[in-house]
Amino acid sequence: MSSRPHAVGYLDELRQIVPTEQIEPQLDGDEGGGSWAVEPATQVELVEVLRWANQRHAAVFTRHPRRSDAQPPFSRRPRIYLRGRRMKRVKDLDVVSGTITVQSGITMAELDELLGERSFTTGFPTRPWRQESLGAVLAAALDAHWGPRYGAMESEVVSLGVVFPDGTAAGGRGAPRRAVGPDFDRLFLGSRGRFGIIYEATLRIYPSAGRVALSYAAPDLATALATVHAGLLAGLDPRAVEIVTPAPDREWGKKRVGLTAQNPVLVLVEPWGPIAGRPVSWVDDHFAEKLVKLEPPVGWNVHEGLLPAPRAWTAPVVALSWRELEALAAELGGDVPAGLWLVRCSEHGGWLSVAAGIEGQAADTVRAALVAHSVQKPTMWKRIQDQLKAELDPKDILNPGLG
Repeated sequence: MSSRPHAVGYLDELRQIVPTEQIEPQLDGDEGGGSWAVEPATQVELVEVLRWANQRHAAVFTRHPRRSDAQPPFSRRPRIYLRGRRMKRVKDLDVVSGTITVQSGITMAELDELLGERSFTTGFPTRPWRQESLGAVLAAALDAHWGPRYGAMESEVVSLGVVFPDGTAAGGRGAPRRAVGPDFDRLFLGSRGRFGIIYEATLRIYPSAGRVALSYAAPDLATALATVHAGLLAGLDPRAVEIVTPAPDREWGKKRVGLTAQNPVLVLVEPWGPIAGRPVSWVDDHFAEKLVKLEPPVGWNVHEGLLPAPRAWTAPVVALSWRELEALAAELGGDVPAGLWLVRCSEHGGWLSVAAGIEGQAADTVRAALVAHSVQKPTMWKRIQDQLKAELDPKDILNPGLG
């Protein structure tokens, strides 16, 4: 027997919480519990939606609908797909204390433009996540491949406002951590909306300063790795380092950045810059001595035109130690696959991937290394997260099935 009468009743109940124009039916032909995209415009509306979801044992997603959602195990549950684009009000901008408090639905591009008009910026990059909301960046740690400009994500977030699965709202106090005890805000950074919905955030802001991106070319992966690792061991500590080989269909980008057949591997280095009291020359002298320094066009982001956009990246990304990376480079020799991407390099190693669709022996060698190192035992932090999920969301309301 169809459950559509229940869905009609659920829709009427949702209309008592938010206006009809803020509700949009999803998944045509769905004969399950019903599914709707809902756009709360205020914290109160968000609280009421989650309270309703808790009472109705609904599934609340912060992602777009999937056709499989209309099948078990979610088919008989009403489903809500939260949209935050109406929640983008700036609540406070304090240039004296260097903070901004804003609702989480504002896009990174909108936030960057708003602050840029006042000659300020956040610690987060706006590209490649310009059209993503602030809430999505915080909940999914989307800035991870470059990292915040002035420090870790945790250091850039002063406090968060969160609504828990049962509709309870809680806000950070914005005081020094040593004064308020454990930093519970950190639980929600990168949690992907499993424990609560971030509805607002207080971020640190800084006077606008241009980013410095240095680029170099290497003849092979081994040379690039050796140069990066030596620099890190010498204490250069750049803010970000990436090693890239352009995808086969990005030939124009390869030429524009200055890579050649003799030097096909790109090394991108972003120093902290003079604002942090660390001269750019320290980094540049090291890399320019060992690699070929490139001069990309002024104002052009060297990452664009070389690889598929991070948002569209579907290939596995696996952490490898320096020992493992160096062993892989030795196995590859001078044969480096196109579409290689090594990011978040640190003194411990880096995160390696090769773009989907790349063929050839070199790509197969890299993928074999990724498979060999992708199986990991559950970590203590993973077990803690699972326990938190069971405690905070016993009905599995928020993003169910996301482990």
